[in-house]
Amino acid sequence: MPLNLDHLNPEQKAGATHLGGPLLVLAGAGTGKTRVITYRIAKLIEEGVPAERILAVTFTNKAADEMRRRIEELCPGKGALVWAHTFHAFCCRVLRQHHEALGLQKHFTIYDASDQKKLVTESMKELGLEEQTNKAPMYVSIISRAKDDLLDAQSYAIYAAAAVDSSRQVAARIYVAYQRKLEAAGALDFGDLLLKTCVLLKENQSVREYYQEYFLHLLVDEYQDTNHAQYVLTKTLAAKHRNICVVGDDDQSVYSWRGANIRNILEFERDFKDAKVVTLEQNYRSTPLILEAAHKVIRNNKSRKPKKLWTQKQGGDSIRVQELPNEMEEASWIVRRIEEQLSKGRSLKEISIFYRTNAQSRSFEEALRRAGYAYRIVGAMRFYERKEIKDLLCYARVVLNAADSTSLSRILNVPPRGIGKTSLERLENYAAANGLTLWNAFLEQEKIPNLTSSCRARVRELVALLEKLRAGVGGLSAGGAIARILEESGYWTWLENETETDPEAAGRLDNIQELLNAVREYEDKAKQKGQTIDLGTYLEEVSLQSDIDGLDPNQPAVTLMTVHLAKGLEYPIVFLTGLEEGLFPIGAGNSAPEELEEERRLCYVGITRAREMLYMTHAATRRIFGQVYANLPSRFILEAQLLSQAASSQAAAAPAPYSRAPRPEAPAGFRAPAAPAKSTGFKLGCRVRHPSFGLGQVMEMSGSGEALKVTVRFDDGRVTKLLVRYAPLERA
Repeated sequence: MPLNLDHLNPEQKAGATHLGGPLLVLAGAGTGKTRVITYRIAKLIEEGVPAERILAVTFTNKAADEMRRRIEELCPGKGALVWAHTFHAFCCRVLRQHHEALGLQKHFTIYDASDQKKLVTESMKELGLEEQTNKAPMYVSIISRAKDDLLDAQSYAIYAAAAVDSSRQVAARIYVAYQRKLEAAGALDFGDLLLKTCVLLKENQSVREYYQEYFLHLLVDEYQDTNHAQYVLTKTLAAKHRNICVVGDDDQSVYSWRGANIRNILEFERDFKDAKVVTLEQNYRSTPLILEAAHKVIRNNKSRKPKKLWTQKQGGDSIRVQELPNEMEEASWIVRRIEEQLSKGRSLKEISIFYRTNAQSRSFEEALRRAGYAYRIVGAMRFYERKEIKDLLCYARVVLNAADSTSLSRILNVPPRGIGKTSLERLENYAAANGLTLWNAFLEQEKIPNLTSSCRARVRELVALLEKLRAGVGGLSAGGAIARILEESGYWTWLENETETDPEAAGRLDNIQELLNAVREYEDKAKQKGQTIDLGTYLEEVSLQSDIDGLDPNQPAVTLMTVHLAKGLEYPIVFLTGLEEGLFPIGAGNSAPEELEEERRLCYVGITRAREMLYMTHAATRRIFGQVYANLPSRFILEAQLLSQAASSQAAAAPAPYSRAPRPEAPAGFRAPAAPAKSTGFKLGCRVRHPSFGLGQVMEMSGSGEALKVTVRFDDGRVTKLLVRYAPLERA
């Protein structure tokens, strides 16, 4: 039957039926962008484009699965044929197919953030930087951003050598050592998946031309979140046919801290001068009052495409803004509002609490626990990061990839085998000295001095176990392979015995059972598509999971998450919290203009998640790192032209756009955090004078008030970060 486009509004239909040449779909929040993408794909298939020659990329597995499901509804039998993947899953598929061209083994391991941190820490120790290992997460981030910018270790070292900032040179040394360890382990991190795919397409003409010819149409969802590597990848793939459709919203670009570049969507028409532009403004999610508040906030940004959301819905509840004395009162007030909603027949699953930083969740958790309400935190420890789950997955990794030294060192002594820390260090030192993997050191354990005979015996037993597993899981499904690992490794029996002395062991057994259930469910879904899932395929699926992918919207619990994680979600009732200068927007007056605009976009995202009711809260005082600070309400409340419910009736009647309740008395021990007068004149780029270091220029600013820090590049080349409160620094 012909595809029925009557379900689309005129703008959606324009996006779905423009089938040739570049297309930019500017899709505001809640305007049905997924509908446009899926109908466009269905229309292409109806017009004769083979489904398997269409590539659609997005940012979460959940979004990719939803895309496939909707395509299947519109074009039965075609949903599974379309290449609907996350960027990383697509790259992984390409690299598995062409691993030999890059010298990779087919079953390369994908390292997650915890694996990266461990490898960076090892690299720092190797370089004599043991005292700085607390900075390992920072260096993980630097390396990841370098890969996003398509800078491999050698390229980054060249870049860092020319940098005045010596910390860049330290990062370059760590990057080189880290990458060497990564390659020795036969592993890739998330950045490598993108970087190496771009390298493959750039340097291998036959592979590049194959994919450029093969994909007749390319669709990119959430284009505002693409980084440089993803930008290069999509432009390369679309170079021949130029049938590229990008969908996104510049007003929802909130991931610059992880490499996203808003210029990719703002400058799409520069890259493709003949691009058709379709703007979706009709919102199907929120009430008119919510959309009006969102618009009043976002219109203050300069770097954006003009658009204004509207809806055919009528009425709706007023947005309530509330000031509370402190963060504990803020949480208690929210719980009371939740109680009111439950008394009206609402469900906990309809309610979400958003906050700017993870640290803010504690007060909400405590208040919800006291009230006896179930809640779930999105972005807390993922299921696959729990110790017992990670142990089993590391066993599986080593079974498939013996070179994976990070995983092998983790399972070396679980269950306990009597191979102690000292023995492991001797094995690792031998491997490092001889350019071997830890596995090869195991095989040569007889040559290693100072190992006890009992340790050698234990190592031989572990080698025999892993070789037996490697031989035994080859023909098994993923579920069968994990079950065999559980049994033959003795892990399950060990945990069962632990239940007698460890009260948490029973919970670990439950988690393992849940892992087996998850594998079976994954296999069942694959069988419905006529596919068989082996251990390697399942490990890849797990590695590419995101925080949002495991979110069950039907779980009867209040949802807690940062505003960043809320993007793409929606709830009938939303509490947007911590709206204070310095917290949201974070950094406030010390932020660069582009940083403040991103904070404003983040607020816009938070507001537009609400379907029916929106509460916005802020605290007069908040304890940060043990110190109580007084706060001004966020400028975003002022921009939205909303009145605080804490204001007196007389103040509320005043013409001012926002009125605040009188500041409550400061708690005992409170010390006002007003910044010293000398700090108020500092700006990015201004010249300063230090009595010891001389003249310099402010390059970066962070924090506020007594926590204000400035990074100064002095004229003698020295770069120093100074806490303004104590530094004898003045404007030059």
